[in-house]
Amino acid sequence: MRKYIDLIVGIAIIFYCIIVKLITNRIVAFSETLGFLGILLIIYHFVKVKFKSNIHFIKLNKILVMVVSVGLIIFMAFEVMIVGYPKNNEESTDYIMILGAGLHHGDRVSLTLKHRLDAALKYIKESDSKSYVVVSGGKGSDEKIPESEAMKRYLIKNGMSSDKIIEEDKSKNTYENFKYSKVKIEEHSKKSIGENTVKIVTTDFHALRSSMLAKRNGYENINVYCSKTVSYLVPLFYARESLALAKSFVLDR
Repeated sequence: MRKYIDLIVGIAIIFYCIIVKLITNRIVAFSETLGFLGILLIIYHFVKVKFKSNIHFIKLNKILVMVVSVGLIIFMAFEVMIVGYPKNNEESTDYIMILGAGLHHGDRVSLTLKHRLDAALKYIKESDSKSYVVVSGGKGSDEKIPESEAMKRYLIKNGMSSDKIIEEDKSKNTYENFKYSKVKIEEHSKKSIGENTVKIVTTDFHALRSSMLAKRNGYENINVYCSKTVSYLVPLFYARESLALAKSFVLDR
């Protein structure tokens, strides 16, 4: 059984990506990369069988196994941190910042973004929060309007007053969400970002990286309130987030 583990895992990954595609009726971000990994594992299995007696392959394979093992240890460490990070702080704050997550059909909130907006609305209703809400997200190349505009429309449609909403419509990624929202909050509050308390509303897998990037942008008093990842997307989004966390740790400054 052990000698077939790479083949089994490869087939399972490809099967999972196909299931996600059938359920969502679209190609979800990172699913192609994950599917390619599944194909590589299957190819590796048959190459390993064919060249199992080749001395050069045996040496190369030992190095490959060592590198992959180290990579898996790092990956699992990141996953433990991502899963274990606090995700539902209900303390009141001066501002509630909702992070963008893409639009469908150019101007409609995606499922992930809808869940974030619903989580914010739920928190505001249950806590009777009087906080100002910052909707953060610019216009992507395949989008008709900025994400912030679609988010604002959704919140107003669901009962929020427009004068409680602050739009940030320039950002293209999470780091920029905090960079440009910082300017908006400081202009609105007439105080530095470190003097304001901010609740970050995002998806559970995104909590750790969001907090890290917020602190790099000078946010000192933050907490997080999260929506839950759709169950069938948990493996995909949590795997992707480990790579994104590594990238942000090194590059997003």
